[in-house]
Amino acid sequence: MHILIRGKRDSIYTPAMLLLILIVGISFLGLGFIMPLRSAYGRQLGASSFEIGLLASSFLLAGFIASPFIGWLSDRFGYRRILTVGLCMHMLLMLAYIPVQDPVLLIGLRVLEGIASASVLPPSRALVNVIAPSNRQGEALGILSAAQAVGVLLGPVFGTLLASQVGYAPSFLFASLSLALALIASIFLPKGAAANSEQSATAAFKLAAFDGLFTRPLSLAYTLQLVTQIMQGVIAAVWTLYMLDRGASLPMIGISFTTFALPLIFFTPPLGRLSDRYGRYWLVVAGVLLYGIVFCIYALQLSPLWLVILSVVEGISVAIQNGGVSGLLADATPPGTQGKVQANFTAAGAFGSFLGATFSGLLYTYNPSIPFLVAGIMGLLLCGALFLPAIAHIFPTMHQNITFPIPEEPLDEAIESLR
Repeated sequence: MHILIRGKRDSIYTPAMLLLILIVGISFLGLGFIMPLRSAYGRQLGASSFEIGLLASSFLLAGFIASPFIGWLSDRFGYRRILTVGLCMHMLLMLAYIPVQDPVLLIGLRVLEGIASASVLPPSRALVNVIAPSNRQGEALGILSAAQAVGVLLGPVFGTLLASQVGYAPSFLFASLSLALALIASIFLPKGAAANSEQSATAAFKLAAFDGLFTRPLSLAYTLQLVTQIMQGVIAAVWTLYMLDRGASLPMIGISFTTFALPLIFFTPPLGRLSDRYGRYWLVVAGVLLYGIVFCIYALQLSPLWLVILSVVEGISVAIQNGGVSGLLADATPPGTQGKVQANFTAAGAFGSFLGATFSGLLYTYNPSIPFLVAGIMGLLLCGALFLPAIAHIFPTMHQNITFPIPEEPLDEAIESLR
């Protein structure tokens, strides 16, 4: 049997998909509560700028190392099980921040949190690849990203406001409670597809068959994720410090995360739909170009108000390029390897963020503008590389109909169990 990647136009909003959207939204609401607080919390405990950079880079390095193994576990034992374990770990780790008063222990917690984080979003995205109709993968992943952005929209504002009034502990407690709600909801998800990789994929797509996991289109998607996440690593490591040093208050820093998330909520799903209909290439080019320009402007050391305004443009640029990259990844993923591919994609992003957080933490002490300028130039160079014929030709090729040979009954049964 052959499965056609461009199938009939079915509904995205199945009960399983709606529940998954709810889980991702609630979990990222909790994570958004403390997203802008970690650097300020570390500084309050006496951490140096280098140690604050390690708070981000240790999290990202741990996620990079753990992601491939977690992807294998997801395909082997089911996406729902790994998602549930990841949510449980994250819930407990949020509580562990409250008694910690040593920067070194904070870095250790971030390592464990990196492993937990790699067990949440990749299985969720892999579930989308199975649940959503084949011709609406970009749109479905865009909706999941929008749910993720809702947490980033609401969480930082209330988290920073709460921390500025009563301290950091209540914010960590609320984050844990949100993750507990997501954990409870995950129990009601249908059993994940590909619970046994030997039933859902041919031998060509098993763990040892790296040919199916590193094709040219998949390698391109991994590379795009790596470079753009280097830029996000800069934000993860030094954005809060950058805003504080420009004179921003904690609530204003929270607002900057919210203004970044707003475009992701409103634009990511329709841009994913646009990429499904007309192709991925120009969305990726436009998003990466705008992304690079925004980071170069960040380097000008503007006032906090202008930084907040620019964060809206940054959010738009991320929404644009995400629509194309997520669609490219979905197009190129062989059946039965969703967990491994999403884990590789996450690992590439985590390694990129690790590099960005590490070099930005080191360079920030020398000149706060340099990390943003370096990241902006990297974005512009990546945009230029996308015009190379050898790279540009991959996009229209992957947007055409593709078939993968796989056994008929196991995949059909897996899909039916999720709808």
